[in-house]
Amino acid sequence: DLRDLLSRLQKADRERTAEKKRRGKTKGKTAAGKGPIQPTAGRIARLRGALPLPAVGRLAGLYGQNIGNGATRKGITIETLSHAQVIATYDGRVVFAGVFRGYGQLLIIDHGEGYHSLLAGMSRIDGVMGQYLLSGEPIGVMGSQNEGKPSLYIELRRNGQPINPVPWLAKRKSS
Repeated sequence: DLRDLLSRLQKADRERTAEKKRRGKTKGKTAAGKGPIQPTAGRIARLRGALPLPAVGRLAGLYGQNIGNGATRKGITIETLSHAQVIATYDGRVVFAGVFRGYGQLLIIDHGEGYHSLLAGMSRIDGVMGQYLLSGEPIGVMGSQNEGKPSLYIELRRNGQPINPVPWLAKRKSS
């Protein structure tokens, strides 16, 4: 399940970090190999209430909402327009990009400090594993209306546990 996937990804990341420390390479490098990679927006914990929505659309499913069989929603769902652009809400590194059972196309971004965002429902993912992303960078495209209303599913997790992403998102202006 998804919890197992995240646990395996975190374990692999810890092993990579330990190996780099053994080799004396503890800081990440840019694509050109020049200097450490630093988040541009600051620490994610300081940005509660300021993260942009990953796609423009209508909030259609809320965190904690009953989805049947005693289960509750662990994220939110945004109904988008056909072929809507999806962006990274915060700097991070892609730790998973591909099809995952029950989620379809799934992208998991490690934002540091134990935070991960999970995005599912895209028809195309533009990020690859290991890629560093900046806040606002395009990461995928939603499908078309032919497949039903395109819906982007978003989870925010801290230390592997789902948390409500709504308080983390910037307030939208009503028209």
